[in-house]
Amino acid sequence: MRILTVIPELGAGGAEVVAVTLTRAAADDGHEARIASAPGFRVAEILAAGIAHTTLPAVGRRPRDLARSVARLRRVPAPDLVHAHNPKAALLSRLAYGHRVPLLVTLHGVAGHELGAAVRILRWSADQVVVVSPHLREQLTGRGFPADRVTVIPNGVARLPSYPRRRARAELGIAPGETVALCPARLVDQKRHDLLVEAWAALATHDRPPLLLLAGDGPNRARIAAAVARHDLDDRVRLLGERADMPRLVAASDLLTLATDWEGLPIAVLEALGAGLPVVISEVPGIAHQFGDAVHAVRPGSAADLATGLRAVLGDAGRRDRLTARASAAFDQRFGAAPMIARYRALHSAMTGSSVRIPTTTGVSP
Repeated sequence: MRILTVIPELGAGGAEVVAVTLTRAAADDGHEARIASAPGFRVAEILAAGIAHTTLPAVGRRPRDLARSVARLRRVPAPDLVHAHNPKAALLSRLAYGHRVPLLVTLHGVAGHELGAAVRILRWSADQVVVVSPHLREQLTGRGFPADRVTVIPNGVARLPSYPRRRARAELGIAPGETVALCPARLVDQKRHDLLVEAWAALATHDRPPLLLLAGDGPNRARIAAAVARHDLDDRVRLLGERADMPRLVAASDLLTLATDWEGLPIAVLEALGAGLPVVISEVPGIAHQFGDAVHAVRPGSAADLATGLRAVLGDAGRRDRLTARASAAFDQRFGAAPMIARYRALHSAMTGSSVRIPTTTGVSP
């Protein structure tokens, strides 16, 4: 079976991790797998795995780039199934192939003000929609999307490769005794890096705050750098840019934190759980249901509450140990890659009417 995955880009985002994981699993199952996307560092990864790639100019929303993306998709050998990630990829796919090819769309998350437009696009384009959390399903069906066309499949990831902590810190120029927090997220409004910087400033009023690593890039970089300088935190906050070395960053860190306004099911948190890394995250809709007491959740939108939560976790070794144990248990029970792959495999089969071989291994560690 020819399976084409369409995603706007192949960079550091969580949707990209899921797309690559599923595409590699499909290739290991013996399918002819291809990804179409704008360039990104993960393109080299899939090419090395023997997976074909078609380049799309699809990152932005300019009509000219969207039209060129549709034209390039039409030149791809006709697939038996298209798996698009998020609404823009769904729109491009349906415009390229009409209704001749089954279209599965995974919705990884959507801002509240964009929900109406997302539902309209998905109603028109998608044969079936996968959402990564029950909260997203409620959002879609609450706006009139047919419930029988929505399936909840939580994201899953392989455990990050182990990386020696001492080596990681030496390579990143971090002193052995330094306390380190990691925030891997695009520098966009949703991720609320402004709250993180304010929280670090609040921590600095009591003692020396931990070192904060901001791994990601985006349109808010200059604004965040200015806030860091304004709060005199240049030696406590590092803007690392887009990174492809999560195993090293996680190994060097004592805690992962996200201060987001909304989330679907963040891959960075799943990777932290798999590594046993304590997590402090905003308690936005869906987060408490997904992670329970495996993370320390704080009230969203409050730098003071975020600082309090960070201080509570970093200052209490027993609490960190409990979070580590719960994180590992939650990952083993719910968030490994194998259950996600199996459910998508069954959905692909149902949508195409094909009989899918179940291999003894998936090529992706559970």
